[in-house]
Amino acid sequence: MSDIKSDKDALTVSIARKPVFDNRGRLWGYELFCVGSSEISPSGFPYSPDTAISVASSAYLCLKRVLQGGKKIIVDFSEKSVMDKLPYALPPILSAIKVGEEISRQPSGLEVLNRLKLDGYPIAVRSFTGNSNCEALYRIASIISIEIRGREARDIREDLQQARRYDSLLLASDVEDRRLYQICRELNFPLFSGAFFKYPDKVTIRKLSSNEILRFELLKLVEMEDPDIPRIAKAIQADATVSFRLLAFLNSAAFAFTQRIKSIQQAVSLLGWCNIKNWLRVILLTDLSQGKEAEELVLLSAQRGMFLEGVARQHDFWGFDPGSLHLLGLFSLLDALLDMPMAEIVSHLPIDNKLKTALCREPNNEYVPLVRLAQFIEEAKWADVDAMIYQLDLDRAKVMEAFQQSVDWADGLEPIRSKGPAEGKDE
Repeated sequence: MSDIKSDKDALTVSIARKPVFDNRGRLWGYELFCVGSSEISPSGFPYSPDTAISVASSAYLCLKRVLQGGKKIIVDFSEKSVMDKLPYALPPILSAIKVGEEISRQPSGLEVLNRLKLDGYPIAVRSFTGNSNCEALYRIASIISIEIRGREARDIREDLQQARRYDSLLLASDVEDRRLYQICRELNFPLFSGAFFKYPDKVTIRKLSSNEILRFELLKLVEMEDPDIPRIAKAIQADATVSFRLLAFLNSAAFAFTQRIKSIQQAVSLLGWCNIKNWLRVILLTDLSQGKEAEELVLLSAQRGMFLEGVARQHDFWGFDPGSLHLLGLFSLLDALLDMPMAEIVSHLPIDNKLKTALCREPNNEYVPLVRLAQFIEEAKWADVDAMIYQLDLDRAKVMEAFQQSVDWADGLEPIRSKGPAEGKDE
């Protein structure tokens, strides 16, 4: 996504997104948050009004594909930003303006929200408490968010019963794992957000299929130190799905080549093996993936790979190999993608044992904190981000720059997920 600079404070800002799923596991939309500012609010957006308006203005452009696909976006605004009418920088209907209950303290705040709703902007309430002083806010809300993190079913049920008195969609937010996700599904929440989708749906005893094993074999060819390009090209072209995805991606509007790409070898000569290899990795993950949340997991995996590679390049005093860290991030969600324990998967991966133990999150592995850092930023857990940056002795500005670049790169991968000719129809 595009970077935005504020003339006033010269801050660089990029927009990242957290997926919101419906109760059938389908992508409903995204919650937006911002990275790159040194003055970020708990919601993930900058305190600076000038930067906030730039972020809001850019959201439509940065998420044009999302909006065209009919997905919703939820943007968290501070009380001051709402009073300054900054939500009007976003398109109505497909955007929900998320606010905290504290805005109910002043009548003028509710007046602005009522005007926004009349003008077509749905209102979302973060961190529902059931406070009787917030009745007017709850009544105008189209979405009410109930925080789930660290709570038990009984407490969640009590909040849910109160929130159901209002004519709003109920969003279970900060759903940390599959156990909490299952609780919320049983309570009939219609919307869900949080880290739950990054974990396997269930621990199974299933084995990899022959098709999945072939994908891993192709991945091993791709990761060879001295790649045999003709052999790789032949293997890809013999695989209809992978070949279709790669050629469709290379012939998409993102590249605007004057000539149509007709072969893998032609693509390598035009773009170089390094670029082709990165895209092939994503395509192979896409074809391996299971479940309705897979598309978001594939893009997040690609983003993590680029982020960890960027952090290694920015902090070369570590002596970590950027390419190895790219693979660590890329493969770090394979257990969720395949619905299998990571220990069952790593034997098929073309990486060294230290990376394999990192993927299995074994204690005392020096790579594991980096994976945690990536997850903290993805979930906008800024206190945890700062603590991890301090623990690892990193430069915060360089870390945020690496994350921005990874978001920008992954956002350009949208066409790579197009369904190939051998795939089934959507539900």
